[in-house]
Amino acid sequence: MDEIEFGDIARLLSALSQRAQLPTGVSALPPSGFDASGVGFEDNSWLVRVAEIQGWLYLEDTLDRTADAVEQAKVLFDQLATDAETRLYSVVDGVVSMTDAGAQLLELRLVRADERSQQFVEAIDEGATREAASNEWDLAWDEPESSEPPNIKATVSTWAIVEFTDRAMENDLDLNPSYQREYIWSNPDSQKLIESVLRGIPLPSIILASMSGDKSDKLQIVDGKQRLTSLLRFVGAHPSAIEFAKRKNDLELFRTNFRKFAKKHQLTTDDIRKNYLPFKTGTYDKKDPLHPLSGKFYDELREVQTLIGGKPTSVRKLFASSAPEYRIPILKYEDTDVRDIHKVFTIYNKQGVKLNAEEIRNAVYNHLKIVQLMLFIGGDRNEPAMAEYAVAAGIDPAFAHQVITDMGFSIARFRRTKILLWMLATLLHSTRSRGQLRAPSTAAHIDSFLDAIDTKLQRLRSIQALTELARALVDAIELHAKAEQAWHPKFQSKKEASKWEELGAVASIGACLVLVLLGKQGRLLDRRVAVREVTATKKGPESTQNKTQWKHISDSLLSILEAVDVSATEVKIVLEEKFGTSAVDGLIELRALQVDG
Repeated sequence: MDEIEFGDIARLLSALSQRAQLPTGVSALPPSGFDASGVGFEDNSWLVRVAEIQGWLYLEDTLDRTADAVEQAKVLFDQLATDAETRLYSVVDGVVSMTDAGAQLLELRLVRADERSQQFVEAIDEGATREAASNEWDLAWDEPESSEPPNIKATVSTWAIVEFTDRAMENDLDLNPSYQREYIWSNPDSQKLIESVLRGIPLPSIILASMSGDKSDKLQIVDGKQRLTSLLRFVGAHPSAIEFAKRKNDLELFRTNFRKFAKKHQLTTDDIRKNYLPFKTGTYDKKDPLHPLSGKFYDELREVQTLIGGKPTSVRKLFASSAPEYRIPILKYEDTDVRDIHKVFTIYNKQGVKLNAEEIRNAVYNHLKIVQLMLFIGGDRNEPAMAEYAVAAGIDPAFAHQVITDMGFSIARFRRTKILLWMLATLLHSTRSRGQLRAPSTAAHIDSFLDAIDTKLQRLRSIQALTELARALVDAIELHAKAEQAWHPKFQSKKEASKWEELGAVASIGACLVLVLLGKQGRLLDRRVAVREVTATKKGPESTQNKTQWKHISDSLLSILEAVDVSATEVKIVLEEKFGTSAVDGLIELRALQVDG
């Protein structure tokens, strides 16, 4: 690592030292500020400066400023790279010197801290409360970093709009891959897109992919689902809309006069949106060249002329010609491994409206049946096709959906799926790594759990085990609702008793799942008073630090089970028997953690 790159580390340290106000829950005191010239790398002063700004680095284990430099370096780099295979620093005569790899890791952490700290300060400056800005800061750290796929074959081209519509009507496009969010665009959003086309304004690329091993030859929509869905709706080519018209035995009228079709069948707004039916163009001022196209359905303006690139053309040629002036750029990934294409999905969606950790996880790990099952049981994606084996076994999660809704968890951004996966990871996936107890972020732990399922936890890939898990989880959520009086309001939420916060939900649903697996659900119902007394003492922590949250979840979950006379040994045995894995030993250790504040 050369002097220039060391200089970047010094600059970043200095910049962080100038931001005195720290997020809520960060215990380290803000530094007074220092110049980059005050950071030396020929002695240990760089470590002193790192310790001064460590509150911004989101470290679980704080650097003890009274410890010697070697101990501080060990604590620092153990957290920056838990599985490092190369040397990150060396020690000569008591002076700690970073290797190139170590300096690169520290610089990367500092860059991330600088970005997040700027966002925090900007949020405060724009009027956000410290609590709100702190929550956003915490969420930013919890989101996983995207990684480039190792081997991708891609081609770039352009398609006429009719190529999309033809493929869609021939069922050659997968318009709704399960890792994608639902169609969420409003009519105004969709109308703006059509306006762009009518004015000849280029659209961003649509990303398509053919998956290796997929015998259907369908192309998945990796990026651009909202845009493409709107285009198909406008011209009446969405497969769901066509199926709806066929069910009404009125396909010809649907295609030739949608206005009359809608009136004849007394369609509501919900009918139109739910079935991806056509929408009208927007309304344009009389002086606007698009004024003649105002408020019309596609079938009403096919022959109306508009200008594309200064040349007159009919709307029909724009949308239905195989050789129009207007084309949409296409990036097509061919014969690509499913995991690699999901990584591509995360990279593209780091731009624009940024996906949260749950949405990214759902893309990267959607090939795992356990993820699909949690989407189904939680209600984020409740189509039977998500878990046909569970449906065939007679499992109906409809009541579970209602319970989770009543707890205050909406389907927005896969939050329900997160709760269920978090709970399973808590029970089944140890936080130990290389013999050391860790307190990872929620996202990191869930992702690690899913990686383990993908590579070694074979039983959690089997239909038999997943069916048993599905039945037990649905019963556990029902038990959670039946035992409503067992959950003290202070345990549910720090602020609003009628809505649950995530930590309490993870612990209580986890306890219910264990009781169902043991066949001892009656104990919770019989001892609701005792459990309520226990949960009254388990108010959620104010700190957002990972150690504090892990301690709260593990203590709450184990305390609930102890209140109904279920031992940790029983829990460990049943989890290993059913699923081949257990994290109970780790939960006992996490419960005993000493945390700051």
